[in-house]
Amino acid sequence: DILGGPWQFVGVGPPGALQLKSGRVLVPAFHSFIRGIGGGKKNGHTVLPLSQLYNNFALGHAMISDDGGDTWHLGEEWAVGHGANENQMVQFKDGTVMTNSRALATGSRQHRLQSVSNDEGETFAASTFVEELPQPFNGCQGSTVTGDNDEVYVSTPDPPEATSVVAKIGHMFGCTVQTTGRRKVTIWKSTDKGKSYPHKFVVDEGLSAQSSLQHDGGKMVMLYEQADPLPPYSAWDFVLDKVAGDVRVLLPSRFVFREVDF
Repeated sequence: DILGGPWQFVGVGPPGALQLKSGRVLVPAFHSFIRGIGGGKKNGHTVLPLSQLYNNFALGHAMISDDGGDTWHLGEEWAVGHGANENQMVQFKDGTVMTNSRALATGSRQHRLQSVSNDEGETFAASTFVEELPQPFNGCQGSTVTGDNDEVYVSTPDPPEATSVVAKIGHMFGCTVQTTGRRKVTIWKSTDKGKSYPHKFVVDEGLSAQSSLQHDGGKMVMLYEQADPLPPYSAWDFVLDKVAGDVRVLLPSRFVFREVDF
C-alpha cells in the first residue's frame, strides 16, 4: 500500500545490500515524487526529454528484514537534507551505519551525499554534501565499502573540467554549473569514518561510470562500466561532440573487472 501512494518511482541500491552484525539485512533504496516522461528515438538515437534530468531528485529509505529475507518492512523516510539517490551502506565497528549516495547534481551542487543511522537503519539523519567527492552533471551511481579497520572506500567518476562549447558559454556568463560527464572513475579512501577523503586512486582515465566495489581480506576488486568515444557518424555527431562533450550519457561498451591495489 505504501508503494502505491504518491511515490512515482522506487529503486534499490545498486550495487548491494548490507547484513549488520545483528543479522539484520538492509537494502538501500530511494524514491521520488517526480518522474520524467519517457523518451523516444530520433535518427536511430535515443532521445531523453529534459524532464528526465529530474528523475534524480529522490529521497532515501531502507528496506529491512530481521528474518533472513522472509519478511520485510520499510524504515522511516529519511530526513530530507539534500536528498539521496542510488546509494550503498556500510557499518562501522561501533554499530553506526553510513550511506553514501548519488546527488541530484543538476543545477545544484555536484558532490556526493552522506547520512548516518544510529538505530540499525530504521532512521537516517539528513544528508550532507561530501566536498571531496565530486559528481558529474546529473550525477552518477557509485559504490561504498569498508576495510578491515573502518576505512571507507568510495568509487565514482572524478570528471576533468569540461571544455565543450556549452561549458565555455556558461563560464562566460558566470554560470557555476559544471557540465562534466562520466569520465575518470576513481576510488577515494577515508580513514576517519567518512569525515574526509584525502586519498584517491584513479582506476580509469577514460569514459567510465557506474561501479561496484568488494573488499575482503585486504583485497579490493572492482566491476565498472567503460565506454569508447562515439565515432562521428555524421556532421551532426561531430558538432554535438564539440557542443556537449562528455555531458552526453554514453552506453557502456564493456564491463571491466579488476583487482585494485589501494
